[in-house]
Amino acid sequence: MKDTSSIPADLASLLADLPPESLRVLEEFARFLHEQARQGRVIQPVQEEKTVPYLYPTVAMPASTLDDWLNLVPEGYEGDALMDTEALYEEA
Repeated sequence: MKDTSSIPADLASLLADLPPESLRVLEEFARFLHEQARQGRVIQPVQEEKTVPYLYPTVAMPASTLDDWLNLVPEGYEGDALMDTEALYEEA
């Protein structure tokens, strides 16, 4: 058994702050780790993968490209959305 003085201070502090009922769980976990090490299995924490917030490619465009969108709308267009919608349904 290794000397307990080799336990890092931050880990020892965490252990000291545990409530007594948690020590049994900690002991079982330590036995599990010990058995894995005895069998030659390395236990490592899972590395979280960085996920991309979007599943489709995003292409950065300069703000000046918005001017092209403004040119699609005729100058001074003042439409009536309700009247335009009713006209569409009357044609059908």
